[in-house]
Amino acid sequence: MKVALRSLLGTMLAAACTHGLAVPTCTVATGATLSFGPVVALASTGDVATNSGSSFWLNCTSDVTAAPALYSATPRTLTSGGHSLPFALSAVTPGGAELPTTSPGAALEFARNGSNQAVTLHGRIYSSNFGSLPAGTYARSVALTLEY
Repeated sequence: MKVALRSLLGTMLAAACTHGLAVPTCTVATGATLSFGPVVALASTGDVATNSGSSFWLNCTSDVTAAPALYSATPRTLTSGGHSLPFALSAVTPGGAELPTTSPGAALEFARNGSNQAVTLHGRIYSSNFGSLPAGTYARSVALTLEY
């Protein structure tokens, strides 16, 4: 009788393990860096734009049905000591629609097939914000939220 019970239990466990549920998943494969490079803040200097190139990669499985969306609640200000320099952040184009600061985020259209997909972020510093800022290295870490 013990042998039959073990055999039945083994069959039940095998059947339970063969029907796993897939969980829709999106992951960030690598982070991104925006670098505005050296800026000379003269009245004749125009806006300064940059983008993250293809260094920002997302990977979503094919069972993610809605377009993933991106937003960032991080203040859009570069800082150096007590000085600050506002910048714009977009998932479209430099100076394009601002990346939202709250949910719902900006929808990202890319293939959801389980492979890494490039996402480009764009930044812009408007020359009108240069003012009389002192020279220095202005920086900010930006946290992005991906919802799907």
